Amino acid sequence: MATRSALPAAIRAALPRLLALALPLAGAVQAQVPDADAAAAALQGYFSQCHAVHVCNGSVLVARDGKVLYAAAFGDAGAAGQGPLTTAHAFDIGSISKQFTAAAILRLAERGKLRLDDAVADHLPGFPYPRMTLRQLLNHTSGVPDVMAHYTQVLRGGKFTAPLLAADAVQVLATSGKAPKSAPGERFEYSNTGYLLLAQVVAHVSGQPFATFLQREFFEPLGMSHTRVRMPDNETGIAPRAYGFTLTSDGQRRPQDQIPGFYMLGAGGIYSTTGDLLLWSKALRQGKAMSADGWREATTLLRLNDGSSVPYGFGLGLRTSPLQQPRIEHGGHWRAFKADLARFPSQDSDVVLLSNNGEDDSVDAARDAVEAILAGKPYQPVKEPIDWPLRERLQRDDAETLRRWLDAQRNAKPARYDVPENRLNDIGYRLIEAKQIDKALAVMRFNQEAHPDSMNALDSLADAYLAAGDRDAAIAQAKRMLALKPESRAAQDKLEALVEGR
Repeated sequence: MATRSALPAAIRAALPRLLALALPLAGAVQAQVPDADAAAAALQGYFSQCHAVHVCNGSVLVARDGKVLYAAAFGDAGAAGQGPLTTAHAFDIGSISKQFTAAAILRLAERGKLRLDDAVADHLPGFPYPRMTLRQLLNHTSGVPDVMAHYTQVLRGGKFTAPLLAADAVQVLATSGKAPKSAPGERFEYSNTGYLLLAQVVAHVSGQPFATFLQREFFEPLGMSHTRVRMPDNETGIAPRAYGFTLTSDGQRRPQDQIPGFYMLGAGGIYSTTGDLLLWSKALRQGKAMSADGWREATTLLRLNDGSSVPYGFGLGLRTSPLQQPRIEHGGHWRAFKADLARFPSQDSDVVLLSNNGEDDSVDAARDAVEAILAGKPYQPVKEPIDWPLRERLQRDDAETLRRWLDAQRNAKPARYDVPENRLNDIGYRLIEAKQIDKALAVMRFNQEAHPDSMNALDSLADAYLAAGDRDAAIAQAKRMLALKPESRAAQDKLEALVEGR
C-alpha cells in the first residue's frame, strides 16, 4: 500500500529539531548531507516547509544510486471527496510525455521500420512539407507550423461531437497553406505539433494505436503499472489520480483539470506516478527503453544548420544545472499540472516532481533545491505567498493599517513573502467589485512596486485609480505603460480612452 512518506521513524521523530536548526524563515540555509538519513531529513524539511506555506501540493521522489532516498506526497488530490494525495496517485505529466514518443520512434528505427532522417511525408501521406524529417520533429527544428491554434478554435466553438485526437493534423496543415516557420534545421522552436505528428508516425508504421504501442512496448514490460496514455475509453479508470486545481483570491479551490474531449497524443497526455517515472528513468539509461546508441543520440546536443548547438536532444533538455553540473531533464505543464523529471549523472540521482495546484515556479525551484541538498550546498527555503496573510488582514484591517503593513513587507530585507502578481491582481479587482476602493489601491500599488516592469500591474493600478475617481493618476499610469513599451497598442488605447473621458 502506498504511503505518504518514506522517511524512517527515527528521522521523523528528530524532524522538529532539524527544522529549527536548518530552516529559518529567511535567508539561505546550509544543508549538511553526510549520509542518506541526513539527506532524507533535509528533503523532508524542505518539502514539509514548502507544503506548510501553501505552495507544495503533489508527489515527490528522490533517488540516489538507483535507490529511493525519499518519497512523499503532500496536500489533497484536488477534487471533492478524493481525500489526501498518496505516492500512488497518478498525475498528468504534460510534456514529459514527449520522451516516450521519442523512445517509440527510436524503437521503430532500431527495428528497421524507419530511419530518423526519413522525410515525414514518407510516413504520413499528404504531409505538405517534403523537406522536414523525423529527426527535426524530434528536436524541434523542423519549422512545422502550429496546429494547436486550430484545435483551440474548435474547442471554443464547441462544434465537435467526437473526441479531438488531432488525427487530422496532416489535413489541417495541408489545407491551411501556411509556410514553414523556418527552413528545416535552421532554428530551434519548441513544437507540440511536431510531437502530435510523431505519435501518428508511430501508429502508421507500427500498425497499432499510439497508446497501445506505448502500453505494449514500454509500460507493461517495464512494470509501469500506474502509467497510461489518457484516452476516451480509459480516463475514468485512471485511479487513484490527482485532479488539477488552482486557488482563487478568496482562498477557494477552482477546478482546472482536463479539457473534456481533448487528447494531446504524443505531445502530452500521459498519466504516471513518481515511482513509475523512476522506473522509466532507469530504463532509458539501462538499454531497456532504447539501445545504448539510441540513448547516446537522444542525449546529444542538436546542431543547427549554421553549426551552432542547442541544449536539447530528443524529448530531453540538456542544460547544465545551477550548480553547473550535467542535467538531463524535461518538464511538463498542462492546465494546473506541473511536473519535472530530472537526472543528475554526476550525483547519480533522479528527481521526480509532480504537482496539481498550478504552482508552476515551485516545481523548478524544488528541483534546484533538491540538487543543492544532495550536494551539501546552500539552498533557499520556500517563501509563503503573501496572498495568504493578506486575505486574513483584509478581513480585519482598515485601509490605512493594510497600507502600512504592505509597506513594511515591501521594505523588509530579506523579503519574508513571495509576491504572486496574478493573484494580487485578482484580489485587487475583487476589492474594486466589493467597493473597497482604498484597499484595492493599497494592494495594486504594492503589486506594481513589487513588479515594476509589468504592464499588467500598471494597467490594473490605472483601473484602481479610475475606480477611486482619480483620472489624472490613472492617466499617469497609462503614460508609464507607454514609456515601458512604446509600441504597445493596448497602452496607447488605454491612454487615449482615459484622456477622452476627462
